[in-house]
Amino acid sequence: MSEKIIALIPAGGIGARAHGDGHVGPKQYRVINGVPMLVHTVKALLSHAGICKVHIGVAPNDAYIADCVMPEFEQVCIHRSGGASRADTVLNTLLASQAADSDWVLVHDAARPGLQSESLNRLIQTCLFHDQGGILATPVPDTVKRAVVKNGLEVVETTVPREGLWLAQTPQMFRVGLLRDALLKAREQGFEVTDEASAMEFAGFSPMLVRGSIQNMKVTWPGDFEIMAHWL
Repeated sequence: MSEKIIALIPAGGIGARAHGDGHVGPKQYRVINGVPMLVHTVKALLSHAGICKVHIGVAPNDAYIADCVMPEFEQVCIHRSGGASRADTVLNTLLASQAADSDWVLVHDAARPGLQSESLNRLIQTCLFHDQGGILATPVPDTVKRAVVKNGLEVVETTVPREGLWLAQTPQMFRVGLLRDALLKAREQGFEVTDEASAMEFAGFSPMLVRGSIQNMKVTWPGDFEIMAHWL
């Protein structure tokens, strides 16, 4: 493969919603089947031979990464580049990676250890073939309700047609230079970046949607760890 591809994992947060069952510390270090979740995620990315490096951005005061370093993975680089937001962490880590503008970067959530090799390869091959950025996502399968609060209760305001609606996942794959510039533009203009695709959209691009898998769910709540343990 002639194109150079790196992966980037923003791991500077604590994942407060996932706390429970006696676990303390950032959720990315919680053990699943005897292995920290972050390690599962790194292994999932390195299952693709085309990814040459995995850059992990952690908080400057992170006290856990030293016990989670994966010496068997020479392709892993740790950066204490965590920022105030996910977007800041991604931008800081992207700059620290010193990747070339023409390189590709796959930004992947630390809390998505269930990434399947088939989905990862499908995203990479699609982006390379079309020379266009894209993300893994799944079509919304359920009826969607928009809620309002009345008398202290959340009630249905309306039903939202689900046609054309997708649930965004990661990895999200873009050229390094384009993503960096999009993140910088969003920061300068005060745009709230919810994922890398939203920054690219703000910069005028239309990322492709590549079908992912339910197993690539984001571990968010305490009960999600049990589900992920079963899949892994």
